[in-house]
Amino acid sequence: MTVSTSTTGPEAAPDRRARASRPSGARADRLPPPPRERRPLLAAFAVLLIVGGAAVAGLLALRADSRVPVLVATADIVAGQRITAEHLGTTPVASEGTLLLPAGQHDLVVGQYARRSISAGQLLDTSMLTTSGMLTEGKVAVGAALAAGRVPASGLQPGDVVQLVRVLDGEGTVLVREALVSSASRSSDSPGGATVTATFIVEDSEGPVVAGVGAEGQLAAVLMTRGAAVDGDG
Repeated sequence: MTVSTSTTGPEAAPDRRARASRPSGARADRLPPPPRERRPLLAAFAVLLIVGGAAVAGLLALRADSRVPVLVATADIVAGQRITAEHLGTTPVASEGTLLLPAGQHDLVVGQYARRSISAGQLLDTSMLTTSGMLTEGKVAVGAALAAGRVPASGLQPGDVVQLVRVLDGEGTVLVREALVSSASRSSDSPGGATVTATFIVEDSEGPVVAGVGAEGQLAAVLMTRGAAVDGDG
């Protein structure tokens, strides 16, 4: 007699449901996969980026706070020219250990003189200024027109130091060994070609001689120093 071993009835239902819910081909004793680990190097790099960005921002803020307003020329100032309020402006810079003039000294700078030519946009420092102009004690200003060929091809400009020479019959005689150019302008509408009209600062004893030679059209200028300081100190 054959005995059936199959289970029927209510007791078999849970077992069938368990087998039906088990994935096909899956092992009953397999553990679920562990969660994927975060990459520690990537996390550390992100932290460094955040910290570095904060440090850079802080440094820029400190640098911005260290910038102070200083004086700047708003127009060209020729050597020996008296400085007015219209010549001055301000701009912020990092002025650590420099000779730049702070904006607070604006009123002290007005009324002083440029020791050398200053270009518009140039920052002002103490070496550019003097309390006295070109006409100091014992000096005079003499104007003269110099014919073409009797000045350097590059012309003359304020602050130049020149030697004044009398040219006669192909020979030159030195009249003034060191004369300071106060102003100079070139004119091309002269019948004899381009001429340079200049004002020279010379010793008071040399003034009459230079004026007479200039009036005779015999004066020539030999450039010695380009753009020297007006008081000869720098």
